[in-house]
Amino acid sequence: MRQATTVSSHAIREMGTGVFSRAPMTAALTPQLALAYLLELSSDIRAAVVLDDSGGWLAGEAALTRPVTALLASAPGSGVEVITARGGVFAARGASHALGLVTGRFALPALICHDLRRALGDLDAGAG
Repeated sequence: MRQATTVSSHAIREMGTGVFSRAPMTAALTPQLALAYLLELSSDIRAAVVLDDSGGWLAGEAALTRPVTALLASAPGSGVEVITARGGVFAARGASHALGLVTGRFALPALICHDLRRALGDLDAGAG
């Protein structure tokens, strides 16, 4: 008795057809998609910007370019988090991108930092 294929990829394989593409993956996360992803994750993000490694604007609120660049230039590490009674400002830089976010006062800082770092890591992975 022969076992019936239940998944179309199994049937394709049995016919001798290649299942996987030999073409390499393209970068899936563009600066615009990174911002859309972050905005979907948190309704508390009020504004955001993606910069290249030299501080040039790539996507988002262009007005945040200079403040985020200055904030990161004054930071001792690779990221900055400033919380006030009115909201927060978060910025981080990676190997090839930087991200800056402005949030409302109800944003959870640890979660925003995690999401920001995750998006930044995905952007940098796609660039390299």
